[in-house]
Amino acid sequence: MTQIAIFDSGIGGTTVLGRVRDRAPWADLVYVADHAFGPYGERTLDEVRTRTELLARYLVSAGVSEIVIACNSASAAALHHLRDVLPDVAFVGMEPAVKPATELTRNGIVAILATGATFQGELFRSLVGQHASDVTVIEQACPGLAAAVESGAQVGPLLDRFLPPVVRAGADVVVLGCTHYPLIRSEIEERLGEGTVVVDPSDAVAKQVVAVAHDHEIDLKGVASTVYWTTGLETEHDDGLRWTTIDIPESAAGAVRTGETTMSAVLGDITTMLVDAVVNAANKQLIHGGGIALAIALAGGESINDESRVWIDEYGSLEPGTAALTSAGRMPASYVIHVAGPIYAEGKENEELLAAAVFGALDTASEIDAESVAMPAISAGIYGYPADEATVVIAESVAEFIDNTGTALRSVRLVGYDDAMTKRFAAAISSVT
Repeated sequence: MTQIAIFDSGIGGTTVLGRVRDRAPWADLVYVADHAFGPYGERTLDEVRTRTELLARYLVSAGVSEIVIACNSASAAALHHLRDVLPDVAFVGMEPAVKPATELTRNGIVAILATGATFQGELFRSLVGQHASDVTVIEQACPGLAAAVESGAQVGPLLDRFLPPVVRAGADVVVLGCTHYPLIRSEIEERLGEGTVVVDPSDAVAKQVVAVAHDHEIDLKGVASTVYWTTGLETEHDDGLRWTTIDIPESAAGAVRTGETTMSAVLGDITTMLVDAVVNAANKQLIHGGGIALAIALAGGESINDESRVWIDEYGSLEPGTAALTSAGRMPASYVIHVAGPIYAEGKENEELLAAAVFGALDTASEIDAESVAMPAISAGIYGYPADEATVVIAESVAEFIDNTGTALRSVRLVGYDDAMTKRFAAAISSVT
């Protein structure tokens, strides 16, 4: 079990990761970069709070004992909230080093470099009120700077815009209020006045991480492993790190980890999703004349209809528990897995038949070595299965399949076509862990 998870919207939090590793050399660590949603500093506080809670719940489902929010923006938006909604989890957040800065300043003028989201949060205001009542605090927002660091773009032009006001104000202490900024510390320092002290809170945060672990009796004697997870699909980044995708897209409303697989509730158009296979809620004749089946046939092109007719000619009607495999035509996916869910009726074995459809789809996905699948709310449309019940059966069936098989699947997206269905899926997956 991973003892400590450290997450940020990108690579900025690796500055904290390194300091934590220095202080806890045998701990097992996981670093999460939310590439699918970042940078947080360009988002609203509500957006960051919602996303941060989603990731925190995901990490809890993965067995994490302590969560480090290695992002000032996310800490400002969500730290107090997370401690309220997940009281059994140990959290450590980032905060601008206002107190150390006030102790270091000689002329009573300190500057904080941060994102706009950091300055909007209650955490920053409380820090200034507690520690800087007799000090002038220059709040220098740096929009776009974290994103530039993340992408490897030139940061000089941005620094030439953000730092002159700090120099003109006479600040003799400058706080790096974003975990991305220590990665360009030298470029920042060369634009500040001689003798200006630059404060990076990363080591202080790492010290707090170890202290909190001891307070919560978290054993830090692991095998010194470090793994890197990205919420995005791209695992090749120009940073020399070996990333593994956990596939939690921007439109996810919930996500849990079961085994080595991420199950997520995602809002969107299933026909546009970049997954290995999409699941089609088909009829027994594979005539794609309505609902999601028609949408898939239209998006994929005539090849899907042609291959479906060939399948029916060879195997006959699509029975419960079986699946038909076709190409995905023009869609980004490689395959379509067609299953026939039950037409809902009182007194019928609805749950068993729907579970059989889910198992059939995932069996076929495993047979073709698919690593990612997108699945709609099978039978919850014109087949009349109550959506609240159908989404629970689907989520529980996915979890059961993952738990009982050696599947290569690493991502199962449960796709809602609207907010209501997506929220149903999110509620359903939250109950399976």
